[in-house]
Amino acid sequence: MRGTHGWAEVSRERKREIIDAIAANRATRGPVHAELDLTDRCNVACYFCNQQDLRTKESIPLPKLTDLIDELAENGLKSVRLSGGGDPLFHRDVLRVMDHLAAHNIVIDNLTTNGVALTADVATRLVRNKAREVIISLNAADAADYGRMMKVRPALFDKVLENIRTFVAVRGDSIYPSIVVQFLIDKANVHRLVEMYELGRSLKPDRIAINAVLPIPLARIDSNDLLATADRDAAEPLIEEILRRDRDAGLLQMNFAVAGWNETIDAVRQRLDAPAHNEYATAPSFKEENGGYFFAWYTATITGNGDIRPCCLLLDPAVKPLGNIHQGKSFAEHWNGPAFGKMRDEMREVLLMKHKAPYSPSRFTIIKEQCVTENLCWLKNMYFRGDAEFYAELDRKLREVRRAEIRWTGTKTQRKRAVDLFIQAHPRVKSAWDWSRERSRPLRIFLKTWLGWNLTDAV
Repeated sequence: MRGTHGWAEVSRERKREIIDAIAANRATRGPVHAELDLTDRCNVACYFCNQQDLRTKESIPLPKLTDLIDELAENGLKSVRLSGGGDPLFHRDVLRVMDHLAAHNIVIDNLTTNGVALTADVATRLVRNKAREVIISLNAADAADYGRMMKVRPALFDKVLENIRTFVAVRGDSIYPSIVVQFLIDKANVHRLVEMYELGRSLKPDRIAINAVLPIPLARIDSNDLLATADRDAAEPLIEEILRRDRDAGLLQMNFAVAGWNETIDAVRQRLDAPAHNEYATAPSFKEENGGYFFAWYTATITGNGDIRPCCLLLDPAVKPLGNIHQGKSFAEHWNGPAFGKMRDEMREVLLMKHKAPYSPSRFTIIKEQCVTENLCWLKNMYFRGDAEFYAELDRKLREVRRAEIRWTGTKTQRKRAVDLFIQAHPRVKSAWDWSRERSRPLRIFLKTWLGWNLTDAV
């Protein structure tokens, strides 16, 4: 069974609680799912790590972790993801953490690891406790490229391969957990796609994930090292070859957040008549207009130094934490506090505005552009959009709320929503609106500076 960001563990009653809380603009009783980044300490130094600028040398002490798990379980936590700025298996008490989660019937929905510390003891715990998914970031086809990618001794590569083989053997005939071997490609190793696929297949996982290295905060990666749209032509024969080899095996999970690449993959699939294995289902009741985040009612991310973050994809120094578990407050006080409340306001606005809310830093101070603008975030509904009943109920409830809160006559906020939706729905009007705003910018700045008239948000 693969990971679902915890969704498979959520009861219909809790899903209705989420929908009702969105409609009423209130908190749920607690997160149903959480990412616990147990430690910021890591045993590798991947050049592409997106958490370099948040990483400390801290780990959450075991007593604090057990207290946190106890409280979250009492308020309805059903699953966790173990990941982090460091490798979760590098936490000195990781086995005790796994045991404590199991004692509360909290499922490990996903464990993401580099595999260096994936010992037989860890493997036994994961199988015995029926973890749902383990992703092992191998990232390279041989020891030399492993050293380049992970910035460690190349000899570790063979150790990780042996750990994966041991893990597969320990699991045996069980369906728990689903084992995923992941590779990352950039310009230096894209020519080795076929070797990556064959190495992955030889390890006998349930899936082989191939993804692209992406930009990270503060432009730490030279853009010349990353895949570009133009690189897809040279890679197309390699893509065709691995899709041909995988046609019957159905192991590949390949999706690139690089412009044009997925279109090439789709074209090759059609040419080969090769099915797209391992894609996430979309229910008929799912609508893109309802595809915004509901994470502020559902989940939380807690990092190795105790910071509470909006989302596992917003681990960026430009994004402020929502609090810290070491501040002397209960987690519930944070969950019901002003920072989480503000995030819910902003996520609710995106949902009400049918995913058409124009992004601006003044309008959205916690969530970022990828949270607001369509197609910039792959996570916000990937795991959930196959839930037909949930999205049907959410659609009914949002239509009720929109009728009440988006009006041409009403409060300033209600009128602004109506105007924004009208502009976004009519391309010619939007073009004229954008032109007039740009031309009037000097006047608006003058009026705001000298007279205090803020026309930016006026309707």
